[in-house]
Amino acid sequence: MSNEIRGKVCAIYTDETSAKTAAESVREKAALKPDEVDILNPHDTQFDQKIENKDSQVGFFMLKAHIAMGIVGVVICVVIAAILSFVGPSYTQDSPMMTTLALSILGLFGGLMIAGFISLRPDQDGVVDQARNATREGKWVVVVNSPSHEKTEQAYNLLGKTAVSVTSSL
Repeated sequence: MSNEIRGKVCAIYTDETSAKTAAESVREKAALKPDEVDILNPHDTQFDQKIENKDSQVGFFMLKAHIAMGIVGVVICVVIAAILSFVGPSYTQDSPMMTTLALSILGLFGGLMIAGFISLRPDQDGVVDQARNATREGKWVVVVNSPSHEKTEQAYNLLGKTAVSVTSSL
């Protein structure tokens, strides 16, 4: 599942020409697809679409993460309940179904919470905030939604040579 989450790089430029040159350069040198590199204009009205260009993929990843982690949590807790039903305290041995039910519910909610933490992507908050602040200040931002960690590093290094400021996610 972690391969489905893409890295993000934002580079800030003071003028349109520099931003367009940098975007084209990173597209060619990092071998990125045209839809993986975008330019945010100052006060861009399509900020959300450009900063996260694959909304349906993000939503699908979140759904899969919640289903998978919920199931994993339930399975782990059912195994724990089975062990407790055989060798645990007397109240778990006396009522194995209630023990299994109670622990399964806890496992489900625990798994869903872990999936939520995985899906939040707090590492991208700084990148998005910096891009938003730059466009509000009238600057141009090159956004790279890279398909891999290697491409993220490569884009960061390439854009870092010419940009006023560069930020990247994991």
